[in-house]
Amino acid sequence: MITLSVDEWTRIRKQLREDYAWKPSVFLMREVMRRELGFTPRYHREYNEQKGSMESVCLDFYGDASESWFRLKYL
Repeated sequence: MITLSVDEWTRIRKQLREDYAWKPSVFLMREVMRRELGFTPRYHREYNEQKGSMESVCLDFYGDASESWFRLKYL
């Protein structure tokens, strides 16, 4: 699992959309995203008394190879 800020996820998602422009259905269904990219995003919101509400995006990977590939290419 990789945890990203919303800004980081927006930047990476933009890059993914460019890389997969030939197949826009990748982002429409979770099962297709899991099969093609090896992960699914999960939005998470937590409350901190000092900072207030904070949003993050967790990427749940379904294999070590997928996570390694993602880290090398996008992080």
